[in-house]
Amino acid sequence: MGQGAHAVTVAVELQKSGEAVRQANRLDPAAIPSKPRRARHLIDVARGHYGKGDNEATVATLRQAYESAPETIRFNGYVRQITLDLLTDRALCEAMCMTSR
Repeated sequence: MGQGAHAVTVAVELQKSGEAVRQANRLDPAAIPSKPRRARHLIDVARGHYGKGDNEATVATLRQAYESAPETIRFNGYVRQITLDLLTDRALCEAMCMTSR
């Protein structure tokens, strides 16, 4: 369990987004008993998706992280930057608004 989450972190830090997502697919986040650690893992997974340009998966994974531990995601610098980037992408913002109607 710990090695899988660690592999995702290493891959995302090395800017190997595809590898980060591949490693993430090998681990069920629910297997991480600590909710803050699970949220940090999911943030790394979201970073992998974001690096691949998969904005939909990025947002979905950040939602999972928030559901695990809102206090962990609220003050994370990576989450803040990704959120700002996504919100400034006008086309994405418009698409998200259309699906929420």
